[in-house]
Amino acid sequence: MTIATGNALDVQLPHFDAGTIQRAVVYATPQTTYDAIWSADLLRAPLARTLTRASMALERAGARVRGTPHPRRVPHSARLRDMLGADSPWLLLADEPGHEVVLGLLWTPPAGGHTCAAGEFADYRAPGVAKVVWSISVLPFGACHALLVTETRTFATDARAKRRFGVLWPMIAPFAALMRSQVLQAIKAEAEA
Repeated sequence: MTIATGNALDVQLPHFDAGTIQRAVVYATPQTTYDAIWSADLLRAPLARTLTRASMALERAGARVRGTPHPRRVPHSARLRDMLGADSPWLLLADEPGHEVVLGLLWTPPAGGHTCAAGEFADYRAPGVAKVVWSISVLPFGACHALLVTETRTFATDARAKRRFGVLWPMIAPFAALMRSQVLQAIKAEAEA
C-alpha cells in the first residue's frame, strides 16, 4: 500500500502494511497552524488523556511480564516536544519547518519497544518489530487557511511481527483513529485561538 503525501514520510517508510490519513481544515494561516503542532496540548481533551492512560497501562503490563523498567506515567498535558524526551520511545525523524513533522516508533506487539538512532530508523529491520511512522503536515488551503493532515503508517519487519500486528490492529485501529482525531482537534484549537 502506498499513499503519496510528504517527502519526509516517504523517505522513512515508503512501503507499508497499514496506513491511515485524517484531515482537518484550520481557520488560521499555514505558519500559525505549523507552530500550533509544537505548542498545542495534545492531551487537552479528557478522552485523549483516557486513551493515553489505557495504552500506557498495556505498556506497563508488558514491562512487568518482561521484567523491564516501566514506562513513565501519563502527564496531564503534553506538547509534541514533551513526547520526544530521553525516556520516550518516539523519535523525531524529520522536521520541515512550516510544513511537516515526522515521528517514528519501533513497537514490539503486543506491548514493548525497541530504540535506535533517528538516522537508523529507515533501515531498521530487527525481527519482531512493527515500525510506526506518524506525520503531521500543514498544507495551504484557500487564501489564508490550512489543511492539517495526519498520516500513520506501519510496517512489520518479519512474518511473526506481521501476524501479531494483524491480530492486534483490528482492536487498536479505532482507538488510534480516535486519538489522532483528538490530536488534530487540539492543534486546530491552538491555531485558531
